[in-house]
Amino acid sequence: MSDWYNESGRPLASDAWLAAHHRAKLPERAAFAREVAQRKPNRVVDLGCGPGLWMDLLADVLPPDSELVGIDSDPHTLKKASARARQWRQATVFENIDFDEDASAIPEADIFLAFNIFPYVSDPAKLLEQLRAKLRPGGCVVVRQYDGALIRLGPMTESDRRIIDTSLMTAVLGSEQFKHYDMDRIFECVQASRYASKSTDFELFRRVAPFPPEFREYFLKTVEWTHTYISEDAQRRLRRWLDSCSDGTDNTASSYIVEVDLISWLS
Repeated sequence: MSDWYNESGRPLASDAWLAAHHRAKLPERAAFAREVAQRKPNRVVDLGCGPGLWMDLLADVLPPDSELVGIDSDPHTLKKASARARQWRQATVFENIDFDEDASAIPEADIFLAFNIFPYVSDPAKLLEQLRAKLRPGGCVVVRQYDGALIRLGPMTESDRRIIDTSLMTAVLGSEQFKHYDMDRIFECVQASRYASKSTDFELFRRVAPFPPEFREYFLKTVEWTHTYISEDAQRRLRRWLDSCSDGTDNTASSYIVEVDLISWLS
């Protein structure tokens, strides 16, 4: 992930990064899309839909008479989502809306998807309340949120891990562009929200080397992104660690990655 910014110049993940991330976690994401479909929604609204990767999975499992609505503040990425939607059976609408500025433009839905959007939202509690008012009877808001502190690369010595993690946190913790450590803020907002039913859990994601090609790209881009922000000493340690994982043919032969996401169903 050599560039955090997408083509709009805004502090959003690039389409290439989103695609690599999506391919790496495709089995888990497809299973989660089936969970959403089990609720039999007539209309699903994907907030911050990007190029439509999650919507593409839902199009595979939702009936043809359902409706998919993608909302994003970046018109460039909406064009890609619209092109992808040509293969879908469902009625599909894409809206160029900055819901952090004007949530009133968001349509009603049976299910709202709020996947990793809150690092870009100034007031998550307010948005959750606005979405609650737009839920159709029996509907729900589905929240997924990663946290950078819960992304673990290894195996690594204790000293290397401490220096790399501390350096990254020091570099990005106060960023006004994105929040890399946002799970606690979102957890508190979810718990304090006025939804009658709240179900919150944590999803564990893990891969152990040797990684398949579709995952190796995401792994290496995660290392690259980390390398961009950390100090020179931490960079040397990270490069040394990556070299130590190599067997001469594969940079990821002796390594692992573990991540944890917050998952909430609010209705």
